[in-house]
Amino acid sequence: MVETEGTEAEEASGVDSPWWAGFKPLGGVLLIVVGLGWVAWALLSGPDSFMSAYGASKVVAIGCVVIGSALLPRRRGARRDREEKGEGEETS
Repeated sequence: MVETEGTEAEEASGVDSPWWAGFKPLGGVLLIVVGLGWVAWALLSGPDSFMSAYGASKVVAIGCVVIGSALLPRRRGARRDREEKGEGEETS
């Protein structure tokens, strides 16, 4: 009985992540640049490439999400540091 509880906990912690989950801000910038290049190529290649431009726009959107999710904790951490410094100072 104890063995099954341990394996269930291990299986629950092994959540599948999306393919872009391990990217850093540089990876997000790279996705945006590649996506914009793909959009430009799709638009210059003719009117039959609507689905290709749609796919490229999804790559750009994922790049924006990666950058935002990577930079948001840094901003929150900086705000927390400023609040901690502000509490230690006395104002008159």
